[in-house]
Amino acid sequence: MKEKIRQYLDQLNERERRMVYAAAIALLVFLPYQLAWVPFTSSITDLKEKVQQQEQDLVWMQNSATELKQLARNTKSKTAGSNSLYGVIENTARQKFGNDIRVEQESKNGIRVRIKETGFDDMLLWLDDLQYRHKVYVKEFKVDRETGVGRVSVNILIEG
Repeated sequence: MKEKIRQYLDQLNERERRMVYAAAIALLVFLPYQLAWVPFTSSITDLKEKVQQQEQDLVWMQNSATELKQLARNTKSKTAGSNSLYGVIENTARQKFGNDIRVEQESKNGIRVRIKETGFDDMLLWLDDLQYRHKVYVKEFKVDRETGVGRVSVNILIEG
């Protein structure tokens, strides 16, 4: 193979031979640069960007964790305040529905609420507020239709 290359170069005049040598040298410099150096440096750049993004994510997560802990403390202090769950349910129900309600302690964690002649939407908003603010859930839910559009009587067992 060397012999064939040498014969080919001998057939060329001096100027063409210099051009072939210059092209060979350029190729010897260009190929390692393109095949080794560029991928290496671009991978380093990509890794630096990835690390930078992950550091930003970490800072965001730490700030969010702090905020979540603070919100959890505030929620616990609100629900574990001076009013018991029974008192909270009774007070909010009386504020929302007046005196047409009955609230009874049914079990250790269960509170039965009976509401007569109320708006269905109002009752659902009250339950949603209880679930969101006081972390209670509805164990039993019975609705009876009353006269009038959207008017119901309800029997609810709430547990906290």
